Amino acid sequence: MLAFLLLCFPSATWAAQDATPLHLAQNQVAVWNGGSLDQDRFDRFLGANAHYQQTGVQALTHLLQIRLVEIEADARGFKPNPAAVDARIQKAREQIEAAGQSLETILASRQMGMQEFRKLIADSLLHEDLVRADLQLPVEEAVTAEMLQSWTDQHIANLQEKAKSAPPGMVLDAPPYRISEQELGAILRQTMGNDDLVDRVEQLVLMEALPAWAQAEKLPLTDDVLYQEIEWRRKRVEENPAYGGATYEGLLQVKNSSIEAVLKSDELRVAGYLRLLAKQQFPDSWFENLEAEQRADIEAEYGASRYIGWILLRAHEEKTDDLDLTFEEAEKELLKLRERMRNADDFRSLATDYSEDEATRRRAGMLGWVHAREDGVPQALCDAAFAAPGKGIFGPVKIVDANPFQPLSGMALVLIADLRESPPQAELRALYRRGQHKALRRQFLNEIRLRCRWQRSFPTAD
Repeated sequence: MLAFLLLCFPSATWAAQDATPLHLAQNQVAVWNGGSLDQDRFDRFLGANAHYQQTGVQALTHLLQIRLVEIEADARGFKPNPAAVDARIQKAREQIEAAGQSLETILASRQMGMQEFRKLIADSLLHEDLVRADLQLPVEEAVTAEMLQSWTDQHIANLQEKAKSAPPGMVLDAPPYRISEQELGAILRQTMGNDDLVDRVEQLVLMEALPAWAQAEKLPLTDDVLYQEIEWRRKRVEENPAYGGATYEGLLQVKNSSIEAVLKSDELRVAGYLRLLAKQQFPDSWFENLEAEQRADIEAEYGASRYIGWILLRAHEEKTDDLDLTFEEAEKELLKLRERMRNADDFRSLATDYSEDEATRRRAGMLGWVHAREDGVPQALCDAAFAAPGKGIFGPVKIVDANPFQPLSGMALVLIADLRESPPQAELRALYRRGQHKALRRQFLNEIRLRCRWQRSFPTAD
């Protein structure tokens, strides 16, 4: 439906129609009509956004593990003993040769030279010296692997705690440990997947290009637009059973963030500008001129909804294994379960025990609010939910979805826990506009002719 509706977009006016080919310079990660993004700026963006996220914590831990021994030894005046390094290398050589192998061959297979190996051995000895000093161990006492790991973990935990109070632009500022957001971002850039890198580039480009578009269109981004986005997010979290009753504020707190921080973020401002763009592209007059079929499509995706759950038993037309169920066998099993259900609580309890859809089984079979057509929900399930006369437990129904990435074949019982009528026209239009953000984002980036160092592995489905 969306591809069809996109044909109805009013003419785009946000980018100059310049056909001059765009080329990336060596230090650039993106270029577009009217702007470019260099690698240092991108790294700072990655580091700043990941500072309080799990990915940032992991990247900082990786950096500290690399630098910890060297920085700590230098701060204390510890130096590697060349004779001890030679002895440790000789011992390693003897052990390797006793196993019928060559040290040089092993180093070559790991693309490591002798000088690099010598540095590795020296750092290892310094690590032991640091642990021995902190634990006040005699020189002759061996340092165990457990001691080394415990010392490292404790130091990194202390530094991670200090990182929480780092000033702007820094991830850690606790001399001699100083790590900038740019350094952290560089680590993330080297470890992130291709599609994630494209997403981050696009987000930063939107942060720079959308304000210029809004200024040219004389569309100010006001506080009420930002609060509308906040309220939309609150409702999405509140209604999604996957969040287990958590609030938007609660989720932010887990991430060491807050509503106040979100309101100051560039990410929220991008969403706000997309709201302005959606309202410009889909004014009230656009809705008023829709054909009946288009109105029906919008109603199916944004209108009346039902709060549903299911118990799925996977099944096939024919058995390929003794453990497989046919559709008839799955139906009989579900009918037995249905006989044990007196109410919705029984349904949820049995869903937890028997449903074969793992994602919803963990939340007692509940999918949440679905429309007559819902992305990510098998159409047969939506059809069954809206064919039901009201609240209650219905089925079994046959569910077959030929999704190439997650094909589904089985039988299901369906719980209709609640019903909600279609929202008023003004709210319906607002929901539709918000639902077009992904498509508008893609179209905007195409219009400004974004060229990125990385390309998506697969085309995005708008």
